[in-house]
Amino acid sequence: MKLYRFPYSCYALKVQSLLGLAGMRADVEDVPYGDRSALVALTGGYIHVPVLVDASGAVHVDSRTISQFIVAQAPLLVPAPLDGPVWAYADWCDNVLEDPCFKLAAPAIRRSFPGPADRALYALIKERKYGSGCIEAWEKSAANLHEAAGAALAPSDRTLRACAFLFGARPTLADAALFGQLAMLRFGGISPETLGASFPAWMGRVEAAMATPG
Repeated sequence: MKLYRFPYSCYALKVQSLLGLAGMRADVEDVPYGDRSALVALTGGYIHVPVLVDASGAVHVDSRTISQFIVAQAPLLVPAPLDGPVWAYADWCDNVLEDPCFKLAAPAIRRSFPGPADRALYALIKERKYGSGCIEAWEKSAANLHEAAGAALAPSDRTLRACAFLFGARPTLADAALFGQLAMLRFGGISPETLGASFPAWMGRVEAAMATPG
């Protein structure tokens, strides 16, 4: 299998951690931000990450669809009867928590690109959605974004002070989804510990489970 990703993408990091938790080995290829021809060749025109090519050569796009594919191979990642809460938490990470986390990480992500063309393209794409100067505005409001992310994460922090993982003794899709968000922040130079004291140790447990699934 092969996973195409941006190294900072919370969605790609979620899928990568989920693959590890499922014991599914996949080579990882970082896609150049300004050259997505490999994705176009694979998908016929889809230019977003993650993209997963499975062992049969089938191509899977969209992180939620890819997650469904992985969970079908490793059902314990969404254990019954917790299907609803686990999927709901993962969707919350992807659609609610992602907003302050992405905006916190975006300035450092832009600076991480080695060339000015990719930095300019990254800014252009974000400004088309969020308005001119959005990345600079997010950097100026980092304290407020950090407070919002911390408030959103406070219940999860309390859970992880008492439990090894979000839904008990074993990691689930929910842990992979939260891991993707915090790993994106870590890529952006923001320590997960500043958002919750339990998070560094929990990330270590997730990484250990990725290395030795089951």
